[in-house]
Amino acid sequence: MPERQGPSARRAARRQRRPLAVLALLAAGALAAALVAVGMERGWLRSGTPNPQDPAVRVSGAIRSISGSANVRRARYDSEDGSVWVEASSRYYDPARAVEENREYLATEGRLGVQLALFDNPGLRRVTVKLYSGRTLLATVTAAQGQPFEQMKVDYSGPAARP
Repeated sequence: MPERQGPSARRAARRQRRPLAVLALLAAGALAAALVAVGMERGWLRSGTPNPQDPAVRVSGAIRSISGSANVRRARYDSEDGSVWVEASSRYYDPARAVEENREYLATEGRLGVQLALFDNPGLRRVTVKLYSGRTLLATVTAAQGQPFEQMKVDYSGPAARP
């Protein structure tokens, strides 16, 4: 039969295990915090949550302010030539309007987005915005840093290309 310990012996044994338990809890907490941080980062990358340092994210934010927050589909940055491409759904295109009127809306929407994206963003050399309605490409607006609003290139496609 095992020998029984008195209350003071049990307390002494607990005191000896306490530092190990505290260290184990601290290590488990640090490990849990690291796992949460890694999981959040991986989830952040997978979910597409914006990283404000990425030029594509900054440009897509500019486009969101013009076309609407749910309308930006994707954005891509090429660091070698300082270019950003953004694909977005047009907020102002309406198939019930006349083609000329839609072209004016698309040009203004795209040019304003590009202008805002290039403003105070000297690291960018060129911005291209592709405006869609559903899966149909309507217009592509391209501008370089310092290019005047009226000279920004607008190419129309699909129903917007028809005169």
